[in-house]
Amino acid sequence: MNRTTIGFLAGIAIGGVIGIAAGAGGMLVAFPFLFPPPAVNETVAAMAGRDVAVLQETRFREGTAGQDAAHWGRGGVRTYRSDDGDVLIELQPDFEVGPGPNFWVYLNTRRGIDDEADFEADEGRQRIARLKSFTGSQVYRADADAFAAAGAVTIWCESFGQYIASADL
Repeated sequence: MNRTTIGFLAGIAIGGVIGIAAGAGGMLVAFPFLFPPPAVNETVAAMAGRDVAVLQETRFREGTAGQDAAHWGRGGVRTYRSDDGDVLIELQPDFEVGPGPNFWVYLNTRRGIDDEADFEADEGRQRIARLKSFTGSQVYRADADAFAAAGAVTIWCESFGQYIASADL
């Protein structure tokens, strides 16, 4: 083979590797937008089979320093005491976040979590569960002791270390 042929084949191989890497990275970002999980419609009352007394009611704050066009959340949050003493956190039917990969629900010991720095400064935060959907009512169980120390419920993107939204308790 001559040098031109070898150079051409090397260029194709390098281009293929770069194309695969760029495509995989692009799909990681685009996947939640193209294939969002279906809305969840769980309620504490339906899970308990009866009406349950509300402990607290709050809302995710909108327009905070850590939010932008891609990282945002809104909607109501209610908390309830379960029969076993734990606390159930119910994101209300109007709950909605901008789509993204690997979102988690956290309890923060501090109130006023408005951006990444606030979230990361709270060393007492506890990860509760992976977010089930970007929209709709959904229920999460929290340990009573963790909830007693909590000042806020926060949605956090683990993949990119991004603040999404927080609601003070």
